[in-house]
Amino acid sequence: MAKIGSFGDIVFETSTKKKLTFNEFERSGSARWNDHEIIGQKPKSEFSGPGLDEINITILLRAELGINPKKQLDKMRSMKDKGTAKSFVLGGKAISSNYWVIQQLVESYKTVDNRGNILTSEVTLSLKEYVINKKKAPKKKPKKKSTTTSKKKKKTLGVITIKVKSVHIRSGPGTKYKVLGYAFNKNKLTVYSKKNGWYSLGKGRYITANSAYSTFKKG
Repeated sequence: MAKIGSFGDIVFETSTKKKLTFNEFERSGSARWNDHEIIGQKPKSEFSGPGLDEINITILLRAELGINPKKQLDKMRSMKDKGTAKSFVLGGKAISSNYWVIQQLVESYKTVDNRGNILTSEVTLSLKEYVINKKKAPKKKPKKKSTTTSKKKKKTLGVITIKVKSVHIRSGPGTKYKVLGYAFNKNKLTVYSKKNGWYSLGKGRYITANSAYSTFKKG
């Protein structure tokens, strides 16, 4: 199958079993100008913008070529009556960035059988360009640079290694402070400072600096 193009649900194609195509493709367009009158002189013309293009095509629908003329005509009438706007594609590429609508549909029945079935019909379509309102992508707001400066890495005093079964970790430098948890044998803890015989472990945690409970390594 060779697909020539399409207009909405109407597919133009040629194959050994089916043939639906068109001829007399005619496209026209105009520009929009406004003439401003000037006394004693010729009018001043002002360009307003491009106009809407129009297309006229003739389609031959033949049952002997694998086409159901009535079915195709029903599609076209439905598009016309509903004001359906569709892209017109030729050779795999849209002929315009805008869509097209059927302005006029003229049907001519060339052959009808004894049961009233349409065997051959010639259709003239008059299409008009339909401008699509393209949505603009929202502009991305530039990310605000963080005004907060990165915190300086806290300097460490050294590392202690617990050498007894367990030692209390308290909320302050003294036995009167609340017990927050325990450090167990062979645990290694980072020390940030030493005050009144207690090591600060950071985040409000303290442990005794008594050498009977741990060994201290500087750095």
